[in-house]
Amino acid sequence: MKDTNALIGEWLAEQRKKKGWSQQYVADHLGCTRTAVHYWESAKRTIYAVNLVDYCHLLNADIEELTKHLKNIGAF
Repeated sequence: MKDTNALIGEWLAEQRKKKGWSQQYVADHLGCTRTAVHYWESAKRTIYAVNLVDYCHLLNADIEELTKHLKNIGAF
């Protein structure tokens, strides 16, 4: 099983792509670099809680939606 960081990153990327957004679009709206978004989505870096909440807010997704997804796939 993949680690939780990888699962979170995959979910974020999936939600972003559903909206048709680029990583640069997300970075511009979160005030970070495109590289940071790439690292979060590819689990090369752990996303800080504040960034995760902001990313979910940008996606118009509740953090509970993410935790429900992780539970459904057996991450914890």
